Amino acid sequence: MMRRLAIIDDDTIFQFTTKVKIEKLNLADEIKIFGDGEQIFQYLNETILADLPSILLLDINMPIADGWDFLEMYESLDADKKENMKIYMLSSSINPVDVEKADAHPRITKYITKPIQDQVLQEILAF
Repeated sequence: MMRRLAIIDDDTIFQFTTKVKIEKLNLADEIKIFGDGEQIFQYLNETILADLPSILLLDINMPIADGWDFLEMYESLDADKKENMKIYMLSSSINPVDVEKADAHPRITKYITKPIQDQVLQEILAF
């Protein structure tokens, strides 16, 4: 089984460093990168079930469609596409409002502060 992951973040440095960490730790077979929530939604909507990522690393603050906007769009996906997908909300914010909102959201598996540590990646990407 392919271990697929998507990084959704507009910060190209974060995209690059996180991808390198994941590759170095051999935690995924395929890593897709998207710059905003609209891009990942379009990809998920157009991709067949067998090719979907099982883990989404989703930033809160992005242009065009932020993490919260994406979560609203995500609800319109077919149920079978959402069934085996875990969403981890990422942010450099330690604002309690963001943390509480993420913790209360039924689609978010966990809220993770940036920069993301190797140990955290290993825990969440243990497919």
